[in-house]
Amino acid sequence: MEQQEAQAAVVRRRRRPAVSCVTCRRRKIRCDRKEPCSNCLKSKDSTCSYRDRAPPPAPVLLSPPSTTATTTTSTSATSQTNDCANEDHDELDVATCFSLTAPPTPLRRVDTAILGIAGTFHIHHESRQGQPNVGAVSITHKTRYCGQSHWVNSIALVRDMFSILEPHFRNNKSHLFECMQDCKSLSRTLKARAPSYWPCETTFTPPQDHENLLESYISTSESLFRVLHIPSITRDFHALCTSASSSTNTTFLVQAKLICAIGAAHTDTVLRQEATQWVQEAQLWLSKPDFKHQLTLQHLQSHILLLLAQNAVCIGEDMIWVSVGSLVRRAMYMGLHRDGVTGTSPNSNLFSIEMRRRLWNTILELSVQSSLDSGGPPLVSVSDFDTKPPSNLNDEDLASDNASPKPEATFTSTTISIALRKTIPVRLAIVKFLNDLSSPGDYQTALKLDSDFRGAYSVLAKFLSPFSHSGNATVTNVNRHAVVTHINLLLRRHLLALHLPFLLPALSQPEFSFSRMVVVDTCHRLWRDVFPTAGSGASNIVTTASCFRAISVQVIIVLSAHLRAELNDPIFGGMVREDLLEILEEAKRWTWRCIEGRETNVKGYLFACLIKANVDAMREGLAQPEVVQRCVQAAEGAMCKAKGVLVRRLQTMTDTEPSTVVSIAADDQGPSFGGGNKEWEQLQQTFDFFGDADGLQGNTGTALVDGDDWFLNFGNGLFM
Repeated sequence: MEQQEAQAAVVRRRRRPAVSCVTCRRRKIRCDRKEPCSNCLKSKDSTCSYRDRAPPPAPVLLSPPSTTATTTTSTSATSQTNDCANEDHDELDVATCFSLTAPPTPLRRVDTAILGIAGTFHIHHESRQGQPNVGAVSITHKTRYCGQSHWVNSIALVRDMFSILEPHFRNNKSHLFECMQDCKSLSRTLKARAPSYWPCETTFTPPQDHENLLESYISTSESLFRVLHIPSITRDFHALCTSASSSTNTTFLVQAKLICAIGAAHTDTVLRQEATQWVQEAQLWLSKPDFKHQLTLQHLQSHILLLLAQNAVCIGEDMIWVSVGSLVRRAMYMGLHRDGVTGTSPNSNLFSIEMRRRLWNTILELSVQSSLDSGGPPLVSVSDFDTKPPSNLNDEDLASDNASPKPEATFTSTTISIALRKTIPVRLAIVKFLNDLSSPGDYQTALKLDSDFRGAYSVLAKFLSPFSHSGNATVTNVNRHAVVTHINLLLRRHLLALHLPFLLPALSQPEFSFSRMVVVDTCHRLWRDVFPTAGSGASNIVTTASCFRAISVQVIIVLSAHLRAELNDPIFGGMVREDLLEILEEAKRWTWRCIEGRETNVKGYLFACLIKANVDAMREGLAQPEVVQRCVQAAEGAMCKAKGVLVRRLQTMTDTEPSTVVSIAADDQGPSFGGGNKEWEQLQQTFDFFGDADGLQGNTGTALVDGDDWFLNFGNGLFM
């Protein structure tokens, strides 16, 4: 009996079939049951839907869906606005409301390349729709993901070069393997024996040439990236350096150290060790868990100076993109991305408003540059802020709230940063085009961005043309040559990164020949603008600043790929540009200067020597075995020469005999290096991509992207 009553209760609770549309039922209004109903027409809703009516036929798919979620997505896309009610309750189905039609997943493939010289690389190929021969390429190495704009993706242009050295790196008895092993142990020992700066010192002993360091910072870095108020920082810096009893806060001590570190990078490499100490001490002090007091403009200035110093002195420069993300969020938390929002005081003076605008302007610049360097998305867009550019005012004008901005043609201490701000939108679009996952990556979009960039660059060049002339008396305290050189470097790197993904197919397909011309011309201009300079500070930046060193590697790779393609093309008849050959020779000298300037990584110099020897051998028309022999001899000579520098450096540090330095370095590595290093043994035993001639010709290694067959034939014909 009780069971029958329970069944009757269930029957009484059963609802009638729904005859109203979903929207009218949710709004609890009368529905005329038409399709669409009158209520939905009045509300301009054309997707009126009924729950119990048969759904429209599903569209025919080219391929069957892989999961149930795919089917749900395709059916919910037609009724996203109204068909959000749950079957059992008149409530919104959040999952259904937010389900969107996912874009088609691009075809992906991951190739693994194991190199004895550098470790394991995973090359990610992602085909573009409608472009079978052009795809997005990114590389993961160790624990890092390098997007398309990262310089390491350029190695795809010269990957066949590594096949020359691989047999020697796999042979433990070869002279090249022994030299590389010694250089690795020496480099690790030099890094391990570097002085430690923990705990952080809160004192600062000014160097003897502190005046020159401050002047160098103001005339170069501060002229481009406005961070500080020059009159205030000059007054306080002089007081700190001249009066031992001068009372100052610790934050300014940190800023003084960073100013000297940046100034040293722009003037002299003799203070490299001191600059490293100043940067590390500042980094340790800024990492203190004092979060509340870090939300000040002075702390924000210190963080910006730290990032600029890291890039200049090459300390953790590959992690700047990560730190910039934190800097952007800290600035947004303080309201710098909103114009007119100045914390708790809406009626702030002109000084506060302009300093906030300057800092946000510099943060945007760091975000774009670090994104280009790291190959990561910029994590900020033009719709995320409404802060105006800084006003065209000198620092002295900020003392009065009634100061009016000067005309645009009048040069002030903020003019350069204002001019660079006008190029931010197109540069940001280029970085997003290269590194965003949603980017189409098509060639037509690249050409459109190229046109927009050239327009913005032309306007900037005309605007700064009077500034670049030394006869302009209104320009003071600015190193004109160094600043103009830096601007050209910053901007032309975007043009190089934009066209570089199309260089590989451009070497064999004429439809991409414009990109080949742009890339080669840009590399030539970058080298001639930056590296041959002397006496302007730029030549010293080359041996320290990370972006300059990355550019040098890209220039070597791009020009070598272009020259080797021309030498292999019978149309050119072995005739190549002599000015490009001179750059390869100069690259050997510049990479050698990096090692002499306390660099411990010898791979750049090794690769420069290898490339130059390969191109010279091809020009002489040598046979394939002789080409390989010439390259191996150049690599061995480079490694032995670099090893000698590292030995002398460690000898000076340990005050020991040269004959015992290498054994000391090997002992410092412990039993895990050499024979006991499993990773090193794996590198010698595994050879699946950059293999021998049979492996390449027989295609037993990893498959390449469509259209890369020419590259295999090109490499096999030359080297194997």
